[in-house]
Amino acid sequence: MADRCQSKKYNLSFTSIGARRLETVEVARAYVEQPDWGEVRRAIVEENIIGLNKESTRKRVGGEIIKRLKSLDDEEIAVLADALDDDQLVMIWVAICRTYPILWSFSACVVSARFANMVPDVPRTAWSAFVEEEALDHPEISGLTEKSLKQLESRTFSMLKECHLIDSQGSITPLYPSERLVAFLAARSPEDLELFPKVGALL
Repeated sequence: MADRCQSKKYNLSFTSIGARRLETVEVARAYVEQPDWGEVRRAIVEENIIGLNKESTRKRVGGEIIKRLKSLDDEEIAVLADALDDDQLVMIWVAICRTYPILWSFSACVVSARFANMVPDVPRTAWSAFVEEEALDHPEISGLTEKSLKQLESRTFSMLKECHLIDSQGSITPLYPSERLVAFLAARSPEDLELFPKVGALL
């Protein structure tokens, strides 16, 4: 897992919209009904299927959600569209982390690893240590300003909370996906299961 945690160039442009759980599910359902991203984008902007008032906001949020969902294949999108509860959150987090490998690394190599080592929380200092280490191999991190690093930290912890992986105090709150979803991911992309603390069907 260590190699995966450091191998890909990091896209750091994930700071703008958050996890957007409800909107992501709506876009996934729209794609299942009509698997054409151009039509889905039109429905987002013209039909406002994600319920946002400003057209500019619909374009920005919709474009980001589509980018994330494109990291999933059609069957995975269909699973997300039908998912409930923690299964829904798992698939959304998988899509986010596939799109942004720095989040994959932090989730798998810090959050899940701390839980496996019986460390119950993820303090902000864990992010600082992670970024400092990753910057040695990723010039895209070392070139960021202190302000940009703080924005990345804030958005990372916000999305972890939105996806119910930590609480407001930074305590790790494991998801409990169904056995069916765990088996589905294990057969297709077992490395994505590393994103989640090992409890329940994930054990």
